Amino acid sequence: MKFRISLFNIGILLIISGSIGAGIILFEANKSEENFHLDNSDVVTLPIKIDGNGIGFYLISSGNYQNNILAKVVDSHGNFLDIRKITNKITVDYFRFEHSDQITLEITNLSDKPVQLSVTIGDTRVQEIMYPAILIFLGALILVFSGYKKLHNYITEHPDENNS
Repeated sequence: MKFRISLFNIGILLIISGSIGAGIILFEANKSEENFHLDNSDVVTLPIKIDGNGIGFYLISSGNYQNNILAKVVDSHGNFLDIRKITNKITVDYFRFEHSDQITLEITNLSDKPVQLSVTIGDTRVQEIMYPAILIFLGALILVFSGYKKLHNYITEHPDENNS
């Protein structure tokens, strides 16, 4: 009895293993989450320790559709890595960091009304997630190739058109 694995199954297995690897890496990522209630002109900070260089992210969501919030990402030397005025309900932004350091997300409520915020800041671990992404890409290429191969071998006859 021969056990033969098709290209389709290999592609699916590569995509599944890459997705599991990416999920594990993202689950173990260094991130910090907090909920805040900000009154007018209140400032809150959310610090996080990052390692190496890469790309970080922050996600800010509120219950209001019209906000006036200032978000700043600052390293321990006082350098601004990102600064953005937020006026919508959910905002995701990315920033680049060059070395291991402690960074702080400073959030200021610029509006007249108090606002309830849910904030997450973390590291995307872009260097480590490259290998699972390559597995997912190879799996997708194999799936496309196996689909092309099946369609190429499938012949459909078309009747001639009447030209009278």
